[in-house]
Amino acid sequence: MVMKTILYVISGTVENLNRRLRTRLMAAVVALILPLMAVAQTGLHSNAVFTGGVVPKDNMVEVRVQGRAISKYGLTFYHSVRFTANAGVLARVTRLVMEDARGATGSERRDHGQEHSLILSMPGRGGLHRYLCFLYSGKRNAQVTLVYMEGRVASIDELRKMIK
Repeated sequence: MVMKTILYVISGTVENLNRRLRTRLMAAVVALILPLMAVAQTGLHSNAVFTGGVVPKDNMVEVRVQGRAISKYGLTFYHSVRFTANAGVLARVTRLVMEDARGATGSERRDHGQEHSLILSMPGRGGLHRYLCFLYSGKRNAQVTLVYMEGRVASIDELRKMIK
């Protein structure tokens, strides 16, 4: 009976140990992935917009997609923020994007009346191509969308074909 009790305690300890190891492993994986998502658009001046430094996060619609859901588009990461901006906020966001444009390897700008778009091809990182898209319409209470994407898509032309 004593031996049976000892074996039961040991097996329970092993099970608890396995559970603790699984929990720690999951925590480690999450700890590794979250910084990678945050690092994606670091180094860009417009990162302040994505992090809520220009418009509070409560006033933005934010979308982050990574993995299988976007792999069919040749992308590994997609991050967008959408918000309404007054003239001052629009000017600040435009300045940040224009600072990023100085380091861009390519760009495409389109203006149709009150609708404006700018796609910047940023220097690649780790074998991935990086893009920053800035879309806005209007001047007062402008609807602004800022999108950061990275992946295997090799040119703005390829990217535009996917968007259509």
